Amino acid sequence: MKKQRNKITTDKKIENKKWSPLIVFLVLITINILASFCYFRVDLTSEKRYSLAPATKNVLKNLDDYVYFQVFLDGKLSPSYKRLQKTIIETLEEFRAHNKKLIKYDLINPAKDKDESTLRNYLKELEYRGLVPSIDYEMTETGSSENIVWPCAIVTYKGRELPINFIYSNIPGSKEQLINDAIENTEYKLIDGIYRITLKEKSKIAFIQGHGELDALEINDLAMSLLDYYIVNQIAINHQLKALDGFKAIIIAAPDSTFDELDKFIIDQFIMKGGRVLWLIDGALADMDSLQDKPDILSIPNDINLDDMLFNYGVRVNKDLIMDYHSAPIPVKTGQVGNQPQFSFFNWYFFPTVSNIKGHPIVRNINDIKFEFASSLDTIAKPGIKKTILLASSNYSRILNTPSIISLNFLRIKADRSFFNRSNIPMAVLLEGSFTSLYKDRIPDTIAKDPEIKFSEYSQPNRMIVIGDGDVAKNQVIYRQGKYIPYPLGYDRYTGIMYGNREFLLNCVNYLLDEADIISIRNRDISIRLLDKRKVEINQAVIKIINIALPLAIVCFCGILISYIRKQNNKKKISKL
Repeated sequence: MKKQRNKITTDKKIENKKWSPLIVFLVLITINILASFCYFRVDLTSEKRYSLAPATKNVLKNLDDYVYFQVFLDGKLSPSYKRLQKTIIETLEEFRAHNKKLIKYDLINPAKDKDESTLRNYLKELEYRGLVPSIDYEMTETGSSENIVWPCAIVTYKGRELPINFIYSNIPGSKEQLINDAIENTEYKLIDGIYRITLKEKSKIAFIQGHGELDALEINDLAMSLLDYYIVNQIAINHQLKALDGFKAIIIAAPDSTFDELDKFIIDQFIMKGGRVLWLIDGALADMDSLQDKPDILSIPNDINLDDMLFNYGVRVNKDLIMDYHSAPIPVKTGQVGNQPQFSFFNWYFFPTVSNIKGHPIVRNINDIKFEFASSLDTIAKPGIKKTILLASSNYSRILNTPSIISLNFLRIKADRSFFNRSNIPMAVLLEGSFTSLYKDRIPDTIAKDPEIKFSEYSQPNRMIVIGDGDVAKNQVIYRQGKYIPYPLGYDRYTGIMYGNREFLLNCVNYLLDEADIISIRNRDISIRLLDKRKVEINQAVIKIINIALPLAIVCFCGILISYIRKQNNKKKISKL
């Protein structure tokens, strides 16, 4: 009887084992079906590349209506653009995971189901709507191919639409680098689009003119970038007491002429009433263009009658120039072959580049920032004013007092501690607190008590940023086909390097106007590691075999091992019967 019971139990176990693979298969199918309805992924990267920033989640949480994305990167794409497409779709799915009800998107192939004439008109319409196409040029073993692709999207909200271009088309660079930059910035581009299109009201900011400041062409890229977030004007104060009424912030970029007391008074009272100021002030003047025609130039102090004003608020812009071993290269003519001049690049110590920036959110995780003939700053102790050094020179720096002669002979100087004897010289300072008016106890009662002027001796809690260089906001310009064309701010047309000046100044204005969320997304540190293309080509066959054959071999090995273990267990159980 006992043997019969054991036999029945064994038969049941064998019968259950027959059904086990089917049960496992059905469980896996069920899990896959459920997974198709709910998107998730586990992020094990050190910088949390595949996780949304807290600020992004905050923007998504506060949506009050549908946001619809049309993504036009579809159709015939090279592997590089497919990676970008995949990143865009995955990011939008992450958005939907946090607000599935209000985030919608479609992937659109611009060329699908269109004849040549219809397609031409449709592509013109996309360009008119602000989208910028790219040429997908790809080299293969059989030759090369060219294809127009649209790494772009249009976001729509409450009847309004906004273009999003993932690749800066006017910045030269390799396709791989441009696409990797686009992949790094995908979350920022998409959430920035939502942020901008859902702005209830844009604040007004102004570039001050009338004192020799940078002109419209020189600040073109910064002004256009700020237009995404603000209403941007250029105004001259011209002694008009109400000239700054209605503006939340002003930018004073590289003035070289004197401010009279009335204009200073108007700016001072603008600050007292809560207005924010970004000061871009040259302590000394030097013109690099003059060195192309002369062996040397004279650098002189820039006396514009703002020293007492800035000192009163807590900072001094010194009448000097910073020399830094960590600096940007410039092209220098070193010879001539026939009619063609030969140029070599040398570091120009008067163009400091600030790198490895950490600390304050304004400067965290952005590219090197390039200065040109920058001046040092001193902070002044003022009650109730908090001072934060945003940018400083490297450990190998020097101060050159002015007036002084500058020539290309400075290129011959080598890195020597006896020459570069200073370090961490302040170049940009954030001031926060309640400021005291420069004109407190200095104006007669008739003005102080005038109801039209509404004079204030102290400000409410306020902010301002002082930078010892005006050219930090100046984009390069090229003359081509009878017109002047501005480059993106931070782009060096001689070296092809893209510096972080634009992001830095955008962050400055965003921070002054209490918009910290967009700064944290823009400054997010996500690094894409590039493959060595030459090694990939040489080891292409091996890589393919490893990627295809190795997973199959592992699966087969596991299957054989499991089968072997199962047989051994069955033999042991049968032998015990």
